[in-house]
Amino acid sequence: MEHTRALLTGSMNPFTMGHKHVVDMGLLVFDTVIVGIGHNPEKDETQELFSRDQRIRMAKECVAEYGDRVVVEFFSGAAVDFAQTSEVTAIIRGIRNDMDHAYESSMSHANALMTEIEHNRIVPTFYIPCPPSLTEVSSSRVRELVGLGRSIDVLRHYVLPPVADVIENEIYNRNKKA
Repeated sequence: MEHTRALLTGSMNPFTMGHKHVVDMGLLVFDTVIVGIGHNPEKDETQELFSRDQRIRMAKECVAEYGDRVVVEFFSGAAVDFAQTSEVTAIIRGIRNDMDHAYESSMSHANALMTEIEHNRIVPTFYIPCPPSLTEVSSSRVRELVGLGRSIDVLRHYVLPPVADVIENEIYNRNKKA
């Protein structure tokens, strides 16, 4: 049987419990999940809370329990091109609500068209619905809460311990010293 590989892409700024849920569910179906951390040119760079290296390090720590079944890599350019060069079986995406579904459907259709025309191959996209407890979890929400100075206890509802520790030690404690 062929080794199957799924790709989850995003800016992961920071990696959240929602991202972890998609990885968890992806591993139920695929042998390996690649977490592709990229720069989204549509997002405001001033909103970047963490550097590329911090994002990679935190994501690796959040999925360390899976060993070599999860690979964390940085990529630049279009996610669909990264999917082709990574030779993945499928792209996996988390869906929180109708807005996510509409956006992801549009991206999936565009990606399928591009890969079919340029590579004579369609890389399918699988949607993974999130549980109700994660519908409000997003990287942008975490950045907003950090910007508002919300307590680390609040943030622990959105991020895993490695990310909460970085927020507490490298952002909150640094701000206290300033």
